[in-house]
Amino acid sequence: MTGPVNRPQPSLWPREHGAWGLLLQPFLAGAVLAGHWTWLLLPALGALLLGFALREPLVILARQAFVWRDRTPLSPRAFRWLGCELAALAVCFSLLAAHVPPVILAAFAAVGATLTPLAVWVTIRNRQRSRLFQAASAAALGSASLFAVAVCTGTIPGWAWTLWAVLSLHGVAAILVVHARLARRIGLRSGAPPSSLARQYAFQIAQIPAAAALAFVHPALALPPLFTLAAHIMELRRLTSIDALGEPLSRVGFRTLAIAILHLLLTMACFWPAIHG
Repeated sequence: MTGPVNRPQPSLWPREHGAWGLLLQPFLAGAVLAGHWTWLLLPALGALLLGFALREPLVILARQAFVWRDRTPLSPRAFRWLGCELAALAVCFSLLAAHVPPVILAAFAAVGATLTPLAVWVTIRNRQRSRLFQAASAAALGSASLFAVAVCTGTIPGWAWTLWAVLSLHGVAAILVVHARLARRIGLRSGAPPSSLARQYAFQIAQIPAAAALAFVHPALALPPLFTLAAHIMELRRLTSIDALGEPLSRVGFRTLAIAILHLLLTMACFWPAIHG
């Protein structure tokens, strides 16, 4: 007779690789462009990571309460993770509270306390792949740039909101291209006529008025949205090729990440003279 198989326990850490980029890249941009490095960035980063990670144990507990109705072996582990993460989050906020204006800290805490239950509800309803939800999530995660600036400077200047908008627009544009690719792949497998890309092109072209508006603030600021436009137009053109639709999604993911990193570096390079020059 063989003994019971010890299966590895699933991680209770978020597995959405794209979401990590949407969270960490704006935080890095805000920290660099603030021009004032401080040790407070460490608890600030910890607060962001823990706030994002809270969703995983909460999803398990919410599914137990509203979907499964029965206690599962994962539930005690989810309770432990949730307790540890909340305790660590409290430590991070206590460190920040002595240096960051309470109004700003309370505002970010309120945003997190509002968005986390919403994300949990969307997940247990299996609507997490909704374009609207993912676009809103990109904008919410992009606010990590505002948090980094606030921690470094004690305020949120106007340029920080512009930075948030530029990074969020890129994130939303990338999400829509991913959805277009998935829709075309599904259509190809089912033999259905390929879906139109007209709406996708229209959204990407919306980067042009954004670039024009930014050019009035500082000419260099027009470059990031134009880069977003060019990169995603090229990606959309790939979707007209059957060979490109068969490309492994892992390779597509790495290319999307590379584009996001290039956009991040370009954005920081363009914003620096506008802020400090």
